[in-house]
Amino acid sequence: MKPLSVWTQVGLGVAGLAAGFLLQEILVQVGAHPLLITPWLALLFLLVAVFLIVFGIGVRRMKRRTKTWMTPVMAGRTALFARASAPVCATSSGVLLGIAAVGLMRSWAPMMAQSGWSALAAGSMALIAAVCAIVVERWCVDDSSDGSDENRTRNSAGRGRRASDVASARQSHIGNHGR
Repeated sequence: MKPLSVWTQVGLGVAGLAAGFLLQEILVQVGAHPLLITPWLALLFLLVAVFLIVFGIGVRRMKRRTKTWMTPVMAGRTALFARASAPVCATSSGVLLGIAAVGLMRSWAPMMAQSGWSALAAGSMALIAAVCAIVVERWCVDDSSDGSDENRTRNSAGRGRRASDVASARQSHIGNHGR
């Protein structure tokens, strides 16, 4: 499985930025209730970033074969969480930063200013979480030098290989010996 494309994540962030800005601007222009963002959302993205970094360090320690609490199953789950978090956090950061731009442009209104600052904090934390997710996803990739399926299956235990890669390698390994 190929690692996440950084440019895809940047594209998702830019698309989210445009969508968040346009949605908030349209809501304000037609006189509807604008999206008000809670500051607690920044804490959520902070927790995601901390979780990714702590578990990512565990995966790196396991790959270096030093003493750690990380297991191969937890490493696969960490890779899956990092892979799923990256596009969600990138898109969320764009949307939240777009909402923040509209809110801070109208900072003379107290609720818009409060929502703008909250969206700015949450969007910044979502951006940090997206970067952490991309980095941790790269840490979770098995970097064994031999590309054969047999050797990949044998070396995958304890090395941070994604569970789907191990299952497909085992399936092809079993299928080759059945003939």
